Amino acid sequence: MTQPAARCLLLLAASFAAWQPSKARAADEDSQFWLNTVATGKIGDGTTLTLDASQRWRSAREVGADQQTIRIAIDEQVGENTRIGGGVMLVEAAGLTELRTHQQASFTLGRIEARTRLEQRFFDGADRMELRLRQRVQYGQPLAKDWRATAGVEWLGLLQGRRSGQGASTEQWRMQASLIHRLSKNLDVGAIYWLVIFPRGARPAKTSHIPQAAITYRF
Repeated sequence: MTQPAARCLLLLAASFAAWQPSKARAADEDSQFWLNTVATGKIGDGTTLTLDASQRWRSAREVGADQQTIRIAIDEQVGENTRIGGGVMLVEAAGLTELRTHQQASFTLGRIEARTRLEQRFFDGADRMELRLRQRVQYGQPLAKDWRATAGVEWLGLLQGRRSGQGASTEQWRMQASLIHRLSKNLDVGAIYWLVIFPRGARPAKTSHIPQAAITYRF
């Protein structure tokens, strides 16, 4: 086995080792595991196409059925440090479908990236479209040849809920840390940890621990 392949397996093994979906620490806490695959590349001058799909194993008792997603997005470089774009996503869980469209703008300053995303979410059986705003700040740090790490925080706020009478609120906070290794010019693998906090008013917040393995192919 080559050294890059061994490193890849170690990253994936670390993510699997952290996954304990059936042993939530408390009623307000759960664990999940996500596997994400991405293909991305330039399709024109300053234009990037990204396709990604994920399998999300979740505790049925605490969260709901396992979830599958697929998304296509296009981003355009409109300035030295600015990109704009949009996309569409399908989410399936227990036979129920969500269709999600988004528009976003990303700005970079050195190793810091800030992203604003607006999502329109259409659910089976919902009263209306859900409108969600996402604000993310992320920092990237090279570690060694072919290795890098990132850390970030994201706020997700509902501007309009899917149920009639459901107004604006903070839906969740996401804290993320990742370790990424470039296996070749076209292939990266990563081990990621998400801490997701769902505020619930006067009740204690709900917390999700989500290790994730990611494979990215660049064409």
